[in-house]
Amino acid sequence: MGKMKREKKSRVHEEVRKQGIQFNKDFGQHILKNPLVVQGIVDKAAIRSTDTVLEIGPGTGNLTMKLLEKSKHVIACEVDTRLVAELQKRVMATPYQKKLEIRVGDVLKNDLPYFDVCVANMPYQISSPFVFKLLVHRPFFRFVLSRFNTYAQTAPLSMPP
Repeated sequence: MGKMKREKKSRVHEEVRKQGIQFNKDFGQHILKNPLVVQGIVDKAAIRSTDTVLEIGPGTGNLTMKLLEKSKHVIACEVDTRLVAELQKRVMATPYQKKLEIRVGDVLKNDLPYFDVCVANMPYQISSPFVFKLLVHRPFFRFVLSRFNTYAQTAPLSMPP
């Protein structure tokens, strides 16, 4: 007799979809859903309880919540105001609310704050400019863990006449 599949518990991204929020392909948006991947990122970042963590692209906050558990303070930078609202709702009335600072806007166009560790789950489109921005950032930080996501894009090909 084979294994019986368990029904998966509802996650925050399902709530977002139910509310009619469509992800913006221009921003290269994707939601980190897999709890094992989230935990793996947090473990590899080796976050200390005294760290200030800069998170780029928190989305609905699946990774943010784990970062808040481990760190002293999280600065989350998100370009999409709809997802900022979802993140604010998620931490509202929790012990983590005071530990989270949300910055709305394009991280490439704004100055980076002081941080010890940077955790980024960002689209491939902004990976190079962001890495160069990190290289010139002062004061120096201890660690950066970045996950770049790529999506295969196809364009119609045409033969020259």
